[in-house]
Amino acid sequence: MSAADSRLSSARVARAGDGVTPSRTFLETQPQDGAHYSRRRLPHFEKPWAIYAVTISTKKDRCLSPKARTIVLDSLRHFHNQRYEMFAACVMPDHVHLLLQPWPKGNDDKRNVVFWSLSELMHSIKSFSAHSINELEKNSGSVWEKEQFDRYVRSDRDLEEKFHYILRNPWDSGVASQNEDYPWIWMQDDEYRRESSFRRDAETSTRDACATQRLES
Repeated sequence: MSAADSRLSSARVARAGDGVTPSRTFLETQPQDGAHYSRRRLPHFEKPWAIYAVTISTKKDRCLSPKARTIVLDSLRHFHNQRYEMFAACVMPDHVHLLLQPWPKGNDDKRNVVFWSLSELMHSIKSFSAHSINELEKNSGSVWEKEQFDRYVRSDRDLEEKFHYILRNPWDSGVASQNEDYPWIWMQDDEYRRESSFRRDAETSTRDACATQRLES
């Protein structure tokens, strides 16, 4: 890949790990207290304050339409900064990559902090998005595979690698050409820009309304 192609494919990746506080993340994830291991068809290991790289796949390689991919991305964003902090996401035609950190949801009977589990979070995301996609496409049945592949991030370098991988995936996999925009990737900077744009538009509308009112009075 030429240097120019590399710059194009990386255009939306400001700097791996922007918005992440590694000192908080990795120092607090070292203790094994509260770690939980489970195994269904795939093994799953969870620990408090860990950041996870998660991949969910569509059932039988079902291809998601552009509108369906938008629904999935909106579903991922819905609980950002409520049930988890999401650092990056990419919705591909037949699978999804995301990088997230589950947050506490309350305390148990012994007043121990209880975190949202990956299974709970993925169930909510898959259930809501599947219902919306089937409603949109006048369809029924499963959209997603039952299980997800997940791996917790072990170091700053690991975090950077996964961050880059997720945000470059459409171009590196050939789904998008090197000079093509791909709308179904997300990082925290996008949310900040969205909020700033909303505030700017609201302020402009207010000024315009006030000016109109003064002219009419």
